[in-house]
Amino acid sequence: MQLSEYTRLDATALAALVADGDVTADELTETARAALQSVDAEINAVVEMYDDARVPAPSETAAAFAGVPFLMKDFGAREAGRRQWMGSWAVDDVRATAESPLAQRFRESGLVTIGRSATGEFAVTATVQSRRFGPTRNPWDVSRSPGGSSGGAAAAVAAGVVPMAHATDSGGSIRIPAACCGLVGLKPTRGAIPLDPAETAPGDLHTEFVLTRSVRDSARALTAFGTRPGQRPTGRPYRIAVATRADWLPEPDPVVTAATLHAARLCEGLGHTVEEAAPRIDWPQLFEAMKDLWAGGTADLVGCWTDTAAAERPVDVEGLTWELVERARRLGADDVDAAMTRIATATATFSEFLSSYDILLTPTLPTAPPPLAEFHPDMDLGTYYAGPMGLMEPAVAVFNATGQPGLSIPAALAGGLPVGVHLAGAAHRDADLLALAAELEAEIQWPRWTPSVHAASPPQHREQHP
Repeated sequence: MQLSEYTRLDATALAALVADGDVTADELTETARAALQSVDAEINAVVEMYDDARVPAPSETAAAFAGVPFLMKDFGAREAGRRQWMGSWAVDDVRATAESPLAQRFRESGLVTIGRSATGEFAVTATVQSRRFGPTRNPWDVSRSPGGSSGGAAAAVAAGVVPMAHATDSGGSIRIPAACCGLVGLKPTRGAIPLDPAETAPGDLHTEFVLTRSVRDSARALTAFGTRPGQRPTGRPYRIAVATRADWLPEPDPVVTAATLHAARLCEGLGHTVEEAAPRIDWPQLFEAMKDLWAGGTADLVGCWTDTAAAERPVDVEGLTWELVERARRLGADDVDAAMTRIATATATFSEFLSSYDILLTPTLPTAPPPLAEFHPDMDLGTYYAGPMGLMEPAVAVFNATGQPGLSIPAALAGGLPVGVHLAGAAHRDADLLALAAELEAEIQWPRWTPSVHAASPPQHREQHP
């Protein structure tokens, strides 16, 4: 298969070719390897390629994604027998002895995992720039961030290496990279995706899913990997609330506002009701509560690999990560209880609001993907959260707190960079978000967009960036 054809097709289309016998899984795997070889020197999206990828037998081609090349994130769900470094020098070079429930579903769906995508250290930031592996670069402009912490997955999908890749989301880590790289990024309703019970705890804001180029791939994946198969939309037309300004939304750039309002007008043209509205929450207090929970989770994870009671930061742990550990050490039981109360209050507020509206439409990010130079792994937390990287989190992270589904889709290209909008809905209304997104995809036609660095474009023909 030629790279030009491979990169044009989504996972659903590739699986159909395998099922019909028009192409073999081995051929797709080799094409994906060639695609990676074509682009990875420029984007640095993959930390390990497997030389023994398991290709499904011909008798297994009826599975949802049989034969489709896939990347696991170097964090989250684990594959038995594979390494996972989590972007950190602190992590030993060991292999997992057990398979996570989600990794099992990926395997049973017929996906062919060819390697692992890059993430920031312990997946704590909205970019991918670890000391261990260096920066992952945005295929649309290699001087800019692809978002994080699933930025390696997003960069690889956008550049045509694979049509779909594993991603995780504790504070926007699926939807931020989707917006930065012009992809579809669904954070399903909390509990809709199976996670390892040993790795979850009360107050956990974490979930996992995939990044895709097409809405139908995300919808098919939700059926294949989720805990509620057969979920259907409630039915159109939808009552949609649109907001470009709200308590939890950083002030957007004019191009972001324009893209959001354009998406709202498209919804009106499609026959939906659109009104300006947004719930009111105490965002500063809620964000501090979320930071406390993120800090606690980070400390627990780092504690598996190093002494988190140490007075001095270990040399193999990045400065920003260690600040989260230190924040967690200052927390008491009352602080955690207060954080949970604030999250419960926000959840009730959004649930009440979304009993009157089917979908809330907002910007995904306030700006274009920020320059990589705006981040350093040893910067302090205050600088991080106040800067361009930290400001990518609020518009999407709020739905990690509430547990409701959130979906970022591409809405426009501005200055050669994608701009995303975010759809949110009531719990277990994921199918409604995907249904509206499919209507907008037909109008906007973002699968036709191609970034500067792309496997189907010869390197000598690519636009050069600083």
